[in-house]
Amino acid sequence: MNINNNDLSEEILITLRQIARAMSIYSKSLDKHYGLTASQLIILQELSHSKQMVIGEIARKISLSQATVTEIIDRLTIKDLVTRTKNDLDRRQVLIKITSNGNNIIDKKPSLLQKDFLAKFDQLQRWEQHLLLSSVEKIASMMKTKDFLKDSMKTSSKNGESKKIKTNR
Repeated sequence: MNINNNDLSEEILITLRQIARAMSIYSKSLDKHYGLTASQLIILQELSHSKQMVIGEIARKISLSQATVTEIIDRLTIKDLVTRTKNDLDRRQVLIKITSNGNNIIDKKPSLLQKDFLAKFDQLQRWEQHLLLSSVEKIASMMKTKDFLKDSMKTSSKNGESKKIKTNR
C-alpha cells in the first residue's frame, strides 16, 4: 500500500469516528427524550410493523446478534415496552410483541437520525442519496464485521485468552 492510500484510509477512519461520535451523542439525546437507546428504538420500530416476532427474526432484520437482541428485549420488557409470550404452536419459541406503551413511543415518531442530517439528506438529488447509500454499504461490506469478530475470537483463543468480545448496546 502506498503513502497516498494509507493517508486516505486514515482519513476514512477519522471520518468514521466522527460519524460514530455523532451517532453516540444523538443516542444520548434519544435516551434523554424517550428513555431509549438507538438499538432499543430500532427494535420497537421493527415490532411496530408486525404483530409479533421471534428474537432470531428481529436479529436478522436489524443486523445484531441474537444474544444482543435478547439483552435489549430484557431491558424493553422491564420498561413495559414489549412482552414475551410462548408460541401456542411451538412452546419452545418465544414471541415478542410491542405493548401499548411501546406503540405510544412509536406514535411520537422519534427519529433514528438527527433532524439536521435528514433535512440535508432530503435536499440532495436522488442520485446523490443513492451514491451515499452505496458508499456506506460498500464500507460496511469491506469491514466484514462478522468475519472480523470471528477472527478476533480465534486470535484471542490462540493466545490463551478467553475474553468475551462485548458490543456496545
